[in-house]
Amino acid sequence: MALTASWTSPATLSKVGFGSVPFAPVGDLTGDVDALIGNVTAEQWLGAPALSYPDRPRTVVDLLDRAVRRFGPRTYLSAPEGDVTFTELAELVEGAVDRLAEEGVGAGDRLAVVGHNSLDLAVALFACARAGAVLVGLSTRMAPDQWTYLLAHSGAGLALAQPQYLDGLRGAAAGAGLAPDRVRALGDHLTGRRRPWAYTAEQRPGEADTYAVVYTSGTTGRPKASRVVHRASVHSGLSYAQALGLTGDDVTPVVFSLTYISAMHAHLLPMLAVGGRCVLVADAGPTELVDTIARERATWVYLVPALWQRLLRVGRLSSPDLDHLRLGGFGGSPMPLAAIAELRRRLPHMALRDIYGLSETHSPATMLLDEEFEARPGSVGRPLPCMEAQVVDDAGAVLAPGQPGELWLRGSLVTTGYEGDPDATAAAITDGWFHTGDLARIDADGYVYILDRVKDMINRGGHKVFSAEVERVLVDHVAVDAAAVVGVADPVAGEAVVAFVTAHDGARPDPVELRRWVRARLADYAAPRWVHLVDELPRNATGKVLKGELRRRAAELAGRSS
Repeated sequence: MALTASWTSPATLSKVGFGSVPFAPVGDLTGDVDALIGNVTAEQWLGAPALSYPDRPRTVVDLLDRAVRRFGPRTYLSAPEGDVTFTELAELVEGAVDRLAEEGVGAGDRLAVVGHNSLDLAVALFACARAGAVLVGLSTRMAPDQWTYLLAHSGAGLALAQPQYLDGLRGAAAGAGLAPDRVRALGDHLTGRRRPWAYTAEQRPGEADTYAVVYTSGTTGRPKASRVVHRASVHSGLSYAQALGLTGDDVTPVVFSLTYISAMHAHLLPMLAVGGRCVLVADAGPTELVDTIARERATWVYLVPALWQRLLRVGRLSSPDLDHLRLGGFGGSPMPLAAIAELRRRLPHMALRDIYGLSETHSPATMLLDEEFEARPGSVGRPLPCMEAQVVDDAGAVLAPGQPGELWLRGSLVTTGYEGDPDATAAAITDGWFHTGDLARIDADGYVYILDRVKDMINRGGHKVFSAEVERVLVDHVAVDAAAVVGVADPVAGEAVVAFVTAHDGARPDPVELRRWVRARLADYAAPRWVHLVDELPRNATGKVLKGELRRRAAELAGRSS
């Protein structure tokens, strides 16, 4: 029997601004998100029925407008530049739209921005949404040569940078053919002017309009510009708010760069919906981040597993100092069981969430709840309320529960496609279903298990070896901090399994012991033939491991040993 999975919701899910919009204070905010979601219904999206929230605000701008009216004088952003209320942000957005228009940036134009998290970057996101422009975020972790491609591909007409990145941006812009006078320091372009919030429904953008692009990781080639669109963004923000049970009392540090998909959707938009507060973290090491969590009394923290592991090395990450921290999320890669156990020991009041998603799903797609971890080890949970999931074979036929295949996702979180790349869009979306490129299985209860990337699966003598499964087992070893598994050509078996590992806290993993460790927990053919200890794994700007580079390294090392 073929299976399509969908969410079953859990049972419980002082500064005054200068705005001209009347403020309508709200008392108890509990359940406020449920009123925005209503009963999930099917609407047409991407040419197919999609699970949708019928009572939602239509666009990101409508969500901001609603927040100004309901939460106006409450603090929304605690930025490096100071605290900003909902009303003040809206006024800065209006001022930025006005200022950008003077620079020739309006509907349909592209604005590129590079810098650490700041009030400027937050305003840029909402100003582009308000003006009908498209924000092109340039990661500070990228090299200027990579910015050149993004500037040229996006057709950015104005590029702004924090001062420390201005020289690099100028060089990148020259290579992209952008005139020197169109490359500027951020200066007063985004936060130097205020105007009364004057949005009306007649000015509403289209729900399918793009207001930003997020470039995908590009681990195997040129990155693609995934469109960030109003309809999907609103559904994403509301999904996070509901699934996490967020209220106006919640506080969240925004550690992900505002140029990445999750900063807007897991933090800014949910807090916009409920009246909570976001703390913009510009650049912080583990100790500084723990200090921020404690000082700001954060309640919702979302990090990649590697950063959670670094925080565990900070002694202050513990109860009772952090009893206010009630929700901890992670995603992007497996979290070692030992790290989960240590988080539970140190922070017994913090409920965990394992979140799976992609840029193309506006951050989330599935979520594993805290109470499900023990019963569903290795799962990333069930699809969110406005999403469906299915696993298909190479011909696109839906597979039965438990059978591995490519994971396809459909619903109101899915992007309209890739900017400037209709062929890639057509290849990625079929009848509303987005092809994730991830190998997965779905059990009979609808829980999703990510096994590998399609391109990363290893064929060992006709047996399928899923690198993610081997990596998950390796990082559960006490001596291993991180692991990456790739295949290398083998004259007999087709491919051999190769593992690269980094050591945990000064340990020195023994390759023989690690092979035995894997063999005791997985099929014998999944055990690595070679285990290489490295100082660090190569990663791209978003922190994903560069498997192509590791394959080249594995082939070289295998050649030397043959």
